[in-house]
Amino acid sequence: MARTRSFSAADAVRAARDQFWEHGYEATSLADLERVTGLNRSSLYQAFGNKRQLFTLAVENYLTEVAAPRLAALEAPDATEAQVVDYFESLAAAMANAPGRLARRGCLVVNSITELAAHDPEAHAVGVSYRARLLGAFTGALPPATAAQQAELLTGTVIAVLVTARLDPAQAAALARAAAAEFRAG
Repeated sequence: MARTRSFSAADAVRAARDQFWEHGYEATSLADLERVTGLNRSSLYQAFGNKRQLFTLAVENYLTEVAAPRLAALEAPDATEAQVVDYFESLAAAMANAPGRLARRGCLVVNSITELAAHDPEAHAVGVSYRARLLGAFTGALPPATAAQQAELLTGTVIAVLVTARLDPAQAAALARAAAAEFRAG
């Protein structure tokens, strides 16, 4: 008779997500995953296959629980330039108000792009998809005459803010506020 699982897979994925988000894929060991999930190595393998499969689930969870809510207003069919400004202001607030360790996390997807995309086709594909999602959200919220160029600049700015957060969250917040102010003034 098979034993039933006595843990929450969703909680384990969230714990792994936070570990990967803070430390990266390559710096996260199986021992780290055992510690944060509370599962032993055998249970991790039975539930999630391997470290890479757990990472894939963690990234999917990040996109669903963290990225999608932040992008929701910008991706709405009725989004306008006001949502673009709001997006950058909320990004600035998140960087400025999160405790240092959390603010320094940046973005799990952008971190994965910088860490893995050059040699990992799956990470590359996720990065391309995320960038396209940002670009599409901005393009949809902007006037068609200027959307293509502005959306490219705004997408690059978001990625710059999220990379800068790993170095200096206060500077990342300042960059996001500057983008909001520049866009509002333009």
